[in-house]
Amino acid sequence: MDMRELFHRLIDSGDLTCADRIDLPARQERTTDIPIAYRSGLPGRWLTNDDKLKGRLWLHQARAMEAAEQGRNVVISTGTASGKSLVFQSVVLRALDKNDEATAIVFYPLKALAGDQLVSWRRTATLAGLGEDSVQKIDGGIKSIEERETRLERARIALMTPDICQSWLLREISKPARRDFLARMSLIVVDEAHILESVFGSNFAYLFRRLCAARSLARPERQLAPLQSIAASATILKPDSHLHDLTGLRFDVIGQDDDGSPHHSRSIVHVGADNNAVMDVIGSLLRRLVDETEEGNSITFVDSRQGTERLVVKVDREDSVKSYRSGYEADDRKTIEDALRSGDLRGVVSTSALELGIDISHFTVGLNFGVPPSRKSLRQRLGRVGRQRPGSFGIVAESSAFRRFGMTLGDYYQASIEPSYLYLHNRFIQYAHARCLVEELEMLGVARRRRIPSNVSWPDGFKEIFEFSHPEGRSAQPKEFDSIARIGDDSPHLYYLLRNVPEEAFNIAHGRGDNPVRIGQLNLQQAIREAFPGAIYLHMAQGWYVREWRSTALWGRSIRVSRTGSHSFPKPIIRTFVNFGLGCDGLIENHFRRGGGGFLAECHLEITERVEGFVEQGERKFYRDLRQENPSMAPKMRKFRTTGTVIRIKESWFREKGVKQKISEALHELMLREYSILPQDIGRVSTNIALIRNGQLEHVSDAIVVYDALHGSLRLTERAYLKFDHLLDRFQHSVEISHSEDNLLSSNLVSKLRQWFEELGEEGEADLEQSVPDSLVESDGWLRVFAVGSIVARKGTQGVYGDIEISGYQLLSIDGEKKFFYRYNTGTTGSALVSGDKVEAVGGDWSMVLWNPEMDEIRESKDDVED
Repeated sequence: MDMRELFHRLIDSGDLTCADRIDLPARQERTTDIPIAYRSGLPGRWLTNDDKLKGRLWLHQARAMEAAEQGRNVVISTGTASGKSLVFQSVVLRALDKNDEATAIVFYPLKALAGDQLVSWRRTATLAGLGEDSVQKIDGGIKSIEERETRLERARIALMTPDICQSWLLREISKPARRDFLARMSLIVVDEAHILESVFGSNFAYLFRRLCAARSLARPERQLAPLQSIAASATILKPDSHLHDLTGLRFDVIGQDDDGSPHHSRSIVHVGADNNAVMDVIGSLLRRLVDETEEGNSITFVDSRQGTERLVVKVDREDSVKSYRSGYEADDRKTIEDALRSGDLRGVVSTSALELGIDISHFTVGLNFGVPPSRKSLRQRLGRVGRQRPGSFGIVAESSAFRRFGMTLGDYYQASIEPSYLYLHNRFIQYAHARCLVEELEMLGVARRRRIPSNVSWPDGFKEIFEFSHPEGRSAQPKEFDSIARIGDDSPHLYYLLRNVPEEAFNIAHGRGDNPVRIGQLNLQQAIREAFPGAIYLHMAQGWYVREWRSTALWGRSIRVSRTGSHSFPKPIIRTFVNFGLGCDGLIENHFRRGGGGFLAECHLEITERVEGFVEQGERKFYRDLRQENPSMAPKMRKFRTTGTVIRIKESWFREKGVKQKISEALHELMLREYSILPQDIGRVSTNIALIRNGQLEHVSDAIVVYDALHGSLRLTERAYLKFDHLLDRFQHSVEISHSEDNLLSSNLVSKLRQWFEELGEEGEADLEQSVPDSLVESDGWLRVFAVGSIVARKGTQGVYGDIEISGYQLLSIDGEKKFFYRYNTGTTGSALVSGDKVEAVGGDWSMVLWNPEMDEIRESKDDVED
């Protein structure tokens, strides 16, 4: 029996609950002749002699190749498995045929995809008469720098990830092999361009421009032909505008209307399951698919690195089903990929790492843990199944997974795919690339000019940041860039990673002493959620107990782990503190609306995420208690500046127990679904919120905040301000079409939110040159302060920090205004005062409480536990 047949038998028999289903029909092919320009030379030797083609191409392939032949940049935006690779292989061969010195770079967003496509490229190059050595793959899996140099010297066509271009190719750009390759580069291919969005896409946009600048400066005496680019993606909205933002170039679009490729019929089934039983349902189903069938292979997607590991542990079919995700070493990934291609593996559980155009065509059943994070992801994942024969894709999620958002499965699938968002004005991303560009210009011998290359279209704001990223200009560098500058240190190409805004990175390693074995890497945002002290970190379905966080000269920041058989999977207790201001420096673009019942505002925010312990088998364990026996059990912290939307509702119903948390959770969940935002990219909080006013942190108990969880922000949560009425409509539609127990919010709460929103005034009624009037920001009398005994940093003269221990608090009247001060111990001389705005959280030996100056009372603030 085949896996797909068993899957549908389980649906038909009721063993699996079918909440909804749509069937997609097969499609016939449309073909045409190979364009004349491609019938001779390098491409002709391949295309006209390929038995599979028989002298014919699909319609969209021929049209894309004709546009490229006219010198235009082209983006092919047709369906999955529609032969986009053939197009850019043909175009690259044609470019190399016209200029026997020309080279090309082909960017793949994932190492797995580059490795998969290498076989196809080399077959093509061999048939064309170039020889397979003309195609070389260079990525982080090749540890030897000498080997990378050798490969680049041989290459006419270099397959690489953007990451290796950043960390290696451009890092020592003055080396002859690199300089020569770039000077001869005539074509850049960008595959799976829809992946290049958000942080990764914004970083790539600057990388592409730096690469163009390097090309023109590598051999300035050469007369360079215009650089051409070919891009491809099966799921991209407005591909021409997205590619223009990514590259600064103009593109012709070959789209769905031109798509001449065929495909088999497929089914999408929404498998209903209780929210807490989704993993059990998938685990049981995967065991049956392996145990009760002889044919077929499955692929299951889980949008969590640790979730893939946990599911494989639950399936417990080690030889038949394995996990696959980022963070694995190259050898481990290759072993799994080879087993998938050969069919030795019956199933794989993967993050989005296998979502893209991996050429493994024999999957007949696909599964998804919950609803895919975007409609783009759904279409990409659906494209992994049914490529050789009909296939089925099951979305295993609670029965109300679509209704509660005001839609059906059919609505979700038929809706247009989402835009690919970029935020090219993130100042921390700009700073990272300005630092890299300065070094590249120095290596190319033009740094003394201190002028940004003018032959490249740079996004707004980059030139100004470039000016103070020079060593000579760093005295004018704003203090907010200090932490990002430290991360880049003296090797920004290595330390500024493309897949996140600059942030500390940690090696996960086991073994003692100075020779540990690395098994992966996490950034700080991931580490405090996946590898906090006391956590069970899963890698290759093996549990590793997190013993300690260390910092050494040899290994830098590392997290030490040791093997464990425990599967308790503690969850972190994370308290999130949010500070915001409403003055002219706090509000963004006049985004402020107020009314008698509060206000709606988009603001700059200061965020502190602090893991203070964990929940294990229902028991809350705090580091303040655990560290008495084990000093390594200490709180860990992540602090950053970003933007977000503050919603303050000064109504009695909003203060009722559980209402704030319910609304913040619903708003967060709806925004993830409505705008296809990744869960790790935005956060929400309903406690520990404070207004910054006159240097004081005034506790705000009647507000919620949704915020960008990234340094510097991508303005993802701007929509909570701009589209608040649309989000209310979605809540209302959910009430109308779903059962009351499934609603994101009750009808009563939606009505109250609507009334509150409609009473807000027009935008920008506040006087932004002054603080917002007290009537709008009056607090409940409590200030948020560091607890007595906290060890914090005091900022002294010339920006030097020193540790102090808090011993008390005081309000003093200065120039008619009350100002907040901390008292701190000074050793033998007693105590002293320091202004509250000169004190910052450092390390782990601090906590926060609420202080009421009038009553001189202290109370604990509530812990937030983040799943």
